[in-house]
Amino acid sequence: MISPRFVFICLFMTMTSEVLLSPFYPQYFTNAFHVDGVAMTSFFIICCRIVVIVMTPLWGMLLKKWKVKHIIVASLLMTALVKVILSEVSTFYGFLATSLVLLVFQSSLYLLYPYLVGGMKNGQKKASAATTYVFIVHTAIIVASLFGSTIIAWEMPLKVYQYFALADMVLAVWLLTRKASSLKKEKIPPYIQSINEPIFFYLLAIFFFHLGHNVIRPYFTLFTNETYGMSSQGSALLYVMPSIMAIVLKLTVPTKLFNGKVIPLFYGVTGASALLLCLQAYADHLSMFIISRILYGAGFYLSMVILDIYLFQKSKEGAAYYYSWLIAVQNIALLIAPLLALEISKVNLALPLAAGAAALLAASAVMPLRNKTIPILRQVKENEG
Repeated sequence: MISPRFVFICLFMTMTSEVLLSPFYPQYFTNAFHVDGVAMTSFFIICCRIVVIVMTPLWGMLLKKWKVKHIIVASLLMTALVKVILSEVSTFYGFLATSLVLLVFQSSLYLLYPYLVGGMKNGQKKASAATTYVFIVHTAIIVASLFGSTIIAWEMPLKVYQYFALADMVLAVWLLTRKASSLKKEKIPPYIQSINEPIFFYLLAIFFFHLGHNVIRPYFTLFTNETYGMSSQGSALLYVMPSIMAIVLKLTVPTKLFNGKVIPLFYGVTGASALLLCLQAYADHLSMFIISRILYGAGFYLSMVILDIYLFQKSKEGAAYYYSWLIAVQNIALLIAPLLALEISKVNLALPLAAGAAALLAASAVMPLRNKTIPILRQVKENEG
């Protein structure tokens, strides 16, 4: 089994490189490629989401046939090569095409997380791994946002990807040079065990969950600037508040909270998050907005961990396969969220927050249907990796 330390370091480096320049795409595309930065950013994001939506389930199916170690090493070597090419592109369409090829291989790396958790038998370890993953995600977002604000001022910002290419090479060598005897043999059955409860309505809840949390993002800083007259730095701080809260809660909330039945806790936390989004939309004082933003960040962390743990409890050794569908659905929500935000923000900049609340309530409403049977699951041959 691939070590947790390798998995989390690999995921941290991958997420950091992916998020690094994304907050600055409009400015960068305009200045470096002389295109309409705002329009091309939307086009770029849509193309990237489509690649991830298509590729992640494909990697999930390939993981049932090929050894995980071989796939990860090959993907790391390919991402290293593509990142070197990316550092040399000089046109928008060159940047777009290279980024899409990068995502083809990079999307396989995100399945390391469910692969790791799916191989764990102990519920406490699953909960610990899930909270660590959320911690890694949000730490990478904060680090990338801060690092990216410096990189974007470089004369040639894309050169930074050469360092990430080197990191991918080091990770590939690290995994390759691990002695076979040091890798514990996975004690898994020859076939993936179909989960007892269907996954369709769970994935529908995942869609509404991520739609609700992401529809508020595209124009959040614009909303805080126009509503409260906040500076860019202040708006950015409120923007990353959920990530900061995730790190704080990872260090303070005991993982035993996530043992046992977690769905009742999901209802309470998600309902509270919806209420807090409404409060953010219509708060008449900045202090109330800040408090609701902090509490919302706590709810986001808890509900995100709960949804992952629920899937791992049900899917067991088939976690990587089922999680690949979760990532695909998540990316569909991430694709639709900015388009929805664009349309409703034309009416009122507070509407994305209200729409986010409605989507979270929809997620809570759909979740009780998770036991409804839809025959989309079948036993499939497990990988040997």
